[in-house]
Amino acid sequence: MKITIAKSLDDFYKQSAERIASKIIEKPKSIIGLSTGRTTGGIHKALVELYREKPFDTSQVTVFGLDEVTNISRECKASCYWLLLNQVVEPLGIPLSNFIMPDPFAKDLQRECRKFEDRVSNDNASDLQMLGIGENGHIGFNQPGTPFGSTTWISYLDDSLDERLRRENNIAPDVKMGGLTLGIKNIMWSKKIVLVASGKNKADIIEKALFGPVSEDVPASVLQLHPDCEAILDPEAAQQIVKHL
Repeated sequence: MKITIAKSLDDFYKQSAERIASKIIEKPKSIIGLSTGRTTGGIHKALVELYREKPFDTSQVTVFGLDEVTNISRECKASCYWLLLNQVVEPLGIPLSNFIMPDPFAKDLQRECRKFEDRVSNDNASDLQMLGIGENGHIGFNQPGTPFGSTTWISYLDDSLDERLRRENNIAPDVKMGGLTLGIKNIMWSKKIVLVASGKNKADIIEKALFGPVSEDVPASVLQLHPDCEAILDPEAAQQIVKHL
């Protein structure tokens, strides 16, 4: 695994954004998986700035979100669809027909999992998958204990994320949210993976994920086995791995 430690938080955002832009420029018809969250918001902002400074062709690229929160509207700002639409798809002029997300209100969520998986993996494995990481090591909504052989499935939100989404978006307590996510096996099919992490709260889990044993207790640790994976970290997230380098 390649490890890149940025000089600053701004440099972290810029370098991460450059990986996305470079892939689109290199392969205009590329399939790119994106993640949402507090870390990736800054990356997407930097990506839009790169695009505005020196526009590149986005008319043929396909973009999909790694996961989605079920049982909330796409108009809700907690929706991964809403975040990617407003942070990346519309600002970069990506055709809506090339933006793939699962339906959070599908009557048959298991069928929706299969449909989503068929569109973004297998023979159409993503050219680039951007990944964030949770403080417990989750990637997508693949929580600790998720089998490495898992494919697209209905997971759950960890308590801290559930609480934050409700607080920040006025989501009622009786709304039962879940997580429809590509599985770990789907993620590992990606041709290239970039794991991004910033902040001192990610330092412990980054050390476990990158230098600890490969274990389903730390889902992100499986990335050690991927043939083309890069971790991009800001100085705070990297503070506990310097001794390993």
